[in-house]
Amino acid sequence: MTSRLRRIAAPAVAVITAALLAAGCAGQPGAAAVVNGEPIAEADLTDASTTLAPFLQEGVAPAALLAAMIQAPVLMDIAAEHGIAVSADQAQEQLAANAEAGGIEVPEEYSPETMELARYLFLVNMVNQSPDAQSINEEFAARLAELDVEVSPRYGTWNPDLSQGSTIQATAPEWIAPVAPEQA
Repeated sequence: MTSRLRRIAAPAVAVITAALLAAGCAGQPGAAAVVNGEPIAEADLTDASTTLAPFLQEGVAPAALLAAMIQAPVLMDIAAEHGIAVSADQAQEQLAANAEAGGIEVPEEYSPETMELARYLFLVNMVNQSPDAQSINEEFAARLAELDVEVSPRYGTWNPDLSQGSTIQATAPEWIAPVAPEQA
């Protein structure tokens, strides 16, 4: 390779590599996260976020909802082992009751991903009120640590340590320099 070609190729390779890294997870276009090889689509996260937004506290970050989507199947399995469950019908009834009480217009039909997230959100309350809450939460934390999770950099990084408040931790891209506080 000539030195002129190397000078042109090196920046092009860097730009292409950066674009691929920013595009998504593990070569999964359109994935917000990949959990044990299974993608969670950006579109599913957006749909669930938009649909459930009127029911949630204002300002719930998409990363928090993505964390819940990653955690939902794990908690549902553990809770079911302890005799605690929320069916899709029960979640839909609860959403309808909350919508009526809050004057919220609901869609005719919820996507499967939105229903799973709603079931998870209702299940968390039931688990926390259970006499087995401590053992369920310990098992939950252990199983989260076993997951193979890759999160799209736009949402942060996976950290299954629940003591941080969320399993997805916000990160600043390496190319953004921290701003120094102004001197008085």
